[in-house]
Amino acid sequence: MSSSSKFSVAVIGAGGTGGYYGGALARAGAEVTMIARGPHLAAIRATGLQLNTVLLGDFHLDIDATDDMKSVGPVDLAIFAVKSYGTEVAIRDMAPLVGANTMIISTQNGIDSERLLSNAFGAERVLGCTATVSTMISEPGVVRQAGGPGSLVIGELAGGGSDRVNDLVRRCVDAGLAAEASENIVKAIWQKFIFICALSGMTALTRKPIGEIFAQESTTDMYLQVLTEVAQVGRAEGVELPESTATATLTATQSREPFIIGSMGHDLIAGRPIEVALLNGRVVELGKKHGIPTPANFAIEAALKPHESGSA
Repeated sequence: MSSSSKFSVAVIGAGGTGGYYGGALARAGAEVTMIARGPHLAAIRATGLQLNTVLLGDFHLDIDATDDMKSVGPVDLAIFAVKSYGTEVAIRDMAPLVGANTMIISTQNGIDSERLLSNAFGAERVLGCTATVSTMISEPGVVRQAGGPGSLVIGELAGGGSDRVNDLVRRCVDAGLAAEASENIVKAIWQKFIFICALSGMTALTRKPIGEIFAQESTTDMYLQVLTEVAQVGRAEGVELPESTATATLTATQSREPFIIGSMGHDLIAGRPIEVALLNGRVVELGKKHGIPTPANFAIEAALKPHESGSA
């Protein structure tokens, strides 16, 4: 891996999540290129990228940004941060970024991106990753962190540890990020999937933050039901998830900031396309595969499906 000053990073989808993690690495000295589009790209090119964060403070970056991945060339690290409905096109277009030693991590929600990236570029280049942060583009060229731990968990998909994972985690920690290595990243990915299906699904369904959801017995019960169904499906898929997973996730979420709305909730309220097919819809699909009833996830999928393409 190249030295700190020459460590090159491309952020594919430099929105809230990609902007936050890529911005932290850039501030720490990595050579970061933001792959963006539209007004956000134009603003970054004109005046740079402004990050207003709870954990890292507020800072401004003069940073490279483009919508043409062919112009960048192979990088040490590719951070795959596009919304799930943009996955296919982004994977097709990012080939010029991937060299012999490129590491790829995905900050996407869901359980499918590592498999899709491995199929495209080889499993040896893809590390498992979970990213948990509440961020958004508050206006073009500005990324705001509203809450969340800003954490990154990274590991080899085959399990166990490795020097490259330890090196990457160290770079992230040096950049101020709450990063750690995992020897069972598949379990960690599923734990996040369980968390996000309930958080995003329920806040989108109700159009309310978690504090208002947990203030009602009925919506709290449904929240736990969503968690329970996803955990049952995960166990059927062979993931080692403790029986306490659903209740522990609920308790942990109830201790978070009451104003939190999941990314799908934010997207729905703003009229943008939503990721329901890759979240709750995926749970329903796997439930059918294993003969596990998933009525709460089905209710969310059915109610949100008409909004899938957005209304803006």
